[in-house]
Amino acid sequence: MNDNDFINEVMDGLKKEGYLMIPDDFIDQLIITLHANVTLINTMTQIAELETKMLGSLLPTGSRQVKSLKNLSVKIAEIAFNVEDVRNEQR
Repeated sequence: MNDNDFINEVMDGLKKEGYLMIPDDFIDQLIITLHANVTLINTMTQIAELETKMLGSLLPTGSRQVKSLKNLSVKIAEIAFNVEDVRNEQR
């Protein structure tokens, strides 16, 4: 039996017992992706804030867009921290 077969057998056994182990590589990549999304959304927020300042009343939805982006950023950051907690509990 090679290593992959053994790992798959152990993972299947854990799943049958009600435990779900998520590979560390997957969790690490998910955390990196979530933090990258937060960074991107924060940049988009800055651009939206600038557009709102420049266009003022010509962009009536600007302030709602900024607020929405900020909320989205916070929610994704919360998810990232929750995933980090799951990873730490698994270890």
